[in-house]
Amino acid sequence: MFNEIGGFFGWLLIAAFVGTILNYCIKFVNKKWGKKISSNPTGKKIIKLLMTIFVKYHKYFGFMTLLFLLTHFFIQFSKSGINWTGAIAAALMILQVLLGIYANLKKRPRKGAWFVTHRTIALLMIVAIAYHLLAPYSINATINNNKPSNISSQDTTKLPVFTLDELAKFNGKNGTDAYVAYKGIVYDVTHNSKWNNGSHHGQSAGTDLTDQLSLSPHGDKVFKDLPVIGSLKN
Repeated sequence: MFNEIGGFFGWLLIAAFVGTILNYCIKFVNKKWGKKISSNPTGKKIIKLLMTIFVKYHKYFGFMTLLFLLTHFFIQFSKSGINWTGAIAAALMILQVLLGIYANLKKRPRKGAWFVTHRTIALLMIVAIAYHLLAPYSINATINNNKPSNISSQDTTKLPVFTLDELAKFNGKNGTDAYVAYKGIVYDVTHNSKWNNGSHHGQSAGTDLTDQLSLSPHGDKVFKDLPVIGSLKN
């Protein structure tokens, strides 16, 4: 449930951020083709509505972005610890909002170093958010530094069976081993440098990753060569 709430605020954050970015897009469209669009009564109403929502109320989208960001970050941090891709995106968002507040308070003109910085950060934020969303799906390219296991992922009948509570004890923290489960199989990521302190791109050791990674285009390839420790009790 906690995971779903964190994800929900993550999508609210993205929606608010898109609202802030649309400010630039709508103003660009209005500057380039505003007169032509406004020559049509319907077009005039639409452009006026969009200008009101995304330009006039731009600062409110910025505040909502910050609010949803802090909520999402707090929930995810409480659940999985620090996530560096998310932290970078969060830092850029906070810097962007603070810069916008500064410009409004000082009534700075839309030009100069602050304005160029404001636009540049917006572009960097798009890249950072995209990477933050896609990073978990690239796990197969970085997760495995171990030698291939000699144990087939299907041959687990003689291996231990873990409950979710038992699996949770192997979270990679305080010197414990780090295990993860996927589709009923438990894998060892203890000696994998990408799972330092039991965390990797927002995923935590000691948990079942089936739901998080089932939609990944890489699927089972992520776990192909990881040592098999046992199976997960249904």
